Amino acid sequence: METIDAIILAGGLGTRLREVINDLPKVLAPIDRKPFLDILLSFLSKNNDINKVVLAVGHLSNKIIDRYENCGAYGFEILFSAEKELLGTGGAIKKALKYTETENVLVLNGDSYIEVNIEDLFAAHKKNSASMTIVLKEIENAARYGSVVLAGNNRVISFEEKKPGIQRGYVNAGIYLLKKELFDNIEENKVLSLERDLLPGFIEKPLYGYVSHGKFIDIGIPEAYEKSHDYLKEV
Repeated sequence: METIDAIILAGGLGTRLREVINDLPKVLAPIDRKPFLDILLSFLSKNNDINKVVLAVGHLSNKIIDRYENCGAYGFEILFSAEKELLGTGGAIKKALKYTETENVLVLNGDSYIEVNIEDLFAAHKKNSASMTIVLKEIENAARYGSVVLAGNNRVISFEEKKPGIQRGYVNAGIYLLKKELFDNIEENKVLSLERDLLPGFIEKPLYGYVSHGKFIDIGIPEAYEKSHDYLKEV
């Protein structure tokens, strides 16, 4: 596997968790007395091919920078892409990509965790000549997330919006392996949602799904955050 850089999207407001974590950014929400972001960084550190990690920070960015600046706890360099005004997930990726150097870049949502073998993900990405490979998880009730529709070869053919009544389906688990050039024509410093504004237009690039059967949790709502304390204890 070739060396890759990674981006963690750590700039969100965390509005739904604010009553639980008060004045902390969502990525610093404590899980068993350690920040959730520590779990993501530890996950990345298990792969020796991660070259550097860019933290895309915005809301309460000073608290994230204070904790991880000059951090030597992991086997990679940590840099910061700071947004003065929040740019959304798509805009944040575009801004953070200028700090990366590798042809392919791994992007992680800062509020979800999915067990995935990065080497296997990379192998599938290369085999498919994909512009982007999205890690997916099949769950019983996809209504909260919306679902990703796949062809027989795991190529993404459409996205179904969040709506009541969606049953079992593949959901976006919040990890993307993408060719850096995919964002070459995306406007800089523009507020963009990766999920709503960019992914539907990327389908023909092409996009592929990679299905993980490991643990998955999104801590973005209080109920899931409370569950995460036990669920992630062994991670």
